Amino acid sequence: MTILLYVSFAALLSAGLYCLAQAALAFPSGRSIHAIRGIHGKRSLTQRFQDALLPVARLISKLFPMSEYKRKRLEADFVRLHIPEKPEDFVSKAKARSLLLALIGLLFIPLGVPWLALLTAVASVLAYCRSMQTVRKKVEAQNREIEAELPRLTETLNYSLQDNRDLLAFFEKYRKVAGKALGAELDRLILDMKTGNQEAALHGMDARLGLPSFTALCAILCGVHQGIDQRTSLLVLEQDMRTKEREALRRDMEKRPGRIKAASFILTILMIFMFMVPLVLLIIRDLQAVGF
Repeated sequence: MTILLYVSFAALLSAGLYCLAQAALAFPSGRSIHAIRGIHGKRSLTQRFQDALLPVARLISKLFPMSEYKRKRLEADFVRLHIPEKPEDFVSKAKARSLLLALIGLLFIPLGVPWLALLTAVASVLAYCRSMQTVRKKVEAQNREIEAELPRLTETLNYSLQDNRDLLAFFEKYRKVAGKALGAELDRLILDMKTGNQEAALHGMDARLGLPSFTALCAILCGVHQGIDQRTSLLVLEQDMRTKEREALRRDMEKRPGRIKAASFILTILMIFMFMVPLVLLIIRDLQAVGF
């Protein structure tokens, strides 16, 4: 036990001295060294592993071709996430990694532990499902961020239409204050509106996002482009969006009941103190006034 304490103390002391020397002498960090190595195109171990799996991935893509619907959906998601990889390569690499993990699990059978091989096979299937869900989760996170900003965009648009009906000018101004996710979509929308038809650009953004709220907004914007007064429709749509946003926040809070209950308990206690302290002081003052 004493030796273990000495070893732990020596390890902590060494780590502390290293951090102190790194701060005092300006030693480069591990991330800096990794970034410098990557300047000349030196590939990491993960990239080398991906390149080694590429022939197997191509074979799998030929044996198990992807459906056209899935390919188009992944291609649209990759465009939104700025991923240069092709959907076929991404899916085939995920299948190759899962297959390799399952084959590694077969090595446990000669060792007399077949249950580990079964667990490895299940883990390979879960790894493939997780790889396929990663892209979709990132897109859903962007959609939630965009949906949270749409009520503000609709409100600003409603005020802007009172003076000017130029949609391109409005989006160019709003882009300066837009969030990251919506700003990236507005950049493409502005470019499409400058180089083509404005209604086609709006419908293209609607097809990329696939959000019901923006679909309704797109229909209203097309009416504005045609010269129709849509201020009342925008006001109603804004209220609907804010209602949906509150419902989304409520569902998100319900997923974390522990934190909400703790915060509610603390708030309840503070409210009780806030009302009880003046009442107690008033009672004490009245008792002192009558001689108690």
